[in-house]
Amino acid sequence: MTPQTKTSRRGAEDAAAHVTAEIARFLERGVMPWRAPWDAARANSMTPGLPLRATGEAYRGANVLLLWTAQIARGYSKRTWLTYRNAEALGAHIRKGEKATPVIYYGSATPRTEPQDSGDDKAKPYRFLKLFYVFNAEQCHDLPDGFATEMAPTPVEPPSIVHWLERAGAQVRIGGASAHYSPSTDTIHLPPPAAFLTPELAAATAAHEGVHWVGHESRLDTLKGYFTDRALRAREELRAELGAAIIGAMTGLAPHHLEDHAAYVADWLKLLKADPRAFLSAAAKAQAAIDWLIARAGDPADMATT
Repeated sequence: MTPQTKTSRRGAEDAAAHVTAEIARFLERGVMPWRAPWDAARANSMTPGLPLRATGEAYRGANVLLLWTAQIARGYSKRTWLTYRNAEALGAHIRKGEKATPVIYYGSATPRTEPQDSGDDKAKPYRFLKLFYVFNAEQCHDLPDGFATEMAPTPVEPPSIVHWLERAGAQVRIGGASAHYSPSTDTIHLPPPAAFLTPELAAATAAHEGVHWVGHESRLDTLKGYFTDRALRAREELRAELGAAIIGAMTGLAPHHLEDHAAYVADWLKLLKADPRAFLSAAAKAQAAIDWLIARAGDPADMATT
């Protein structure tokens, strides 16, 4: 085992432990931190949308959820985050005493190895995770004028989410009393819009079921054991929850609210205790489902103008 491999494994363990601890801390209070922290009822509500890097690029996967948890816990209204070097390059400074927020860096590297007798001197690259640290724009002073001027995404019309899923190839059937995805018929079923408390909830429910739809064996194949194994069902529901929350942030829509959420919270806590990497895996697979949909149907935010 090379030193680089040891470091990568230790970094992955540190990252998984950090994510698990942060998410479990909220779940133990019955709070799902991926529920939009820009809720208008909050005094320090942030601009709706995904967390942003200093470049304006959106964060992805588990980092979205980690930064939302920091947003909720510390009451930041900005969603732009900088490394110490980012701030330094902008001529800004981190305020004295401010605490950094750990996020995850996904990378790849090639270990340095001695050539083998076989003549195969090409070391195989490996992937690794490690933590790095960022500060919210509100933790900085002397930022350039106009930096971190954040615009909320133009909210799409709620029915557009269904159209977006259909553009990706989904068959969506409207009618009946329950929302669900049927793997046997490969169809998404949604009650009529009037059955939902708000149009936004109807759209968020469609996004949730759409993430399940991408999990069909002919696509990303994440549904194995869903109907027979409670732990696997919890994993899939977590994936769909996270995917729907990220889609909601991209399109300016409210997050989905699971029925009987207390039971799901209990299952997710058990899952995290049994597998510290479960949340990282669910977030990565949620992001993969969104990427799959975008590759076929375009950015859902663009549905606001189509």
